[in-house]
Amino acid sequence: MNATAPGSAAPNDVMDVETFYGIIQMDRLSLWMADSSGCWSCRRLRERYRRLSRVYEGRVEFCRVGREFAPVVCDVLNVGATPATFAFRRGEALDWPWPDGVPAKSEAQYRAWLDRHV
Repeated sequence: MNATAPGSAAPNDVMDVETFYGIIQMDRLSLWMADSSGCWSCRRLRERYRRLSRVYEGRVEFCRVGREFAPVVCDVLNVGATPATFAFRRGEALDWPWPDGVPAKSEAQYRAWLDRHV
């Protein structure tokens, strides 16, 4: 179940596999962050997602899965280290170029990739 409504200007906390599969099947691009609560890089990435979700509201679905609250979804995504990022549209994984270490990339790089895929 989502903690926030889809399309709201904040990443959705997705806790179950059924919601995950429902969102990745949408026509709209979905960007997924897998994180851990004690991870400093994860906190930085969550802030970036909050900013980007306001910019791309209604065009991109920003979602978050945490090892602590969504371990089954993390297993489905085959999450290794956190943070990790994944992108989907219509059930297909997209070519997200920075699966690990994403906070080191600039917000402009994120926007350039998103603009190509929105």
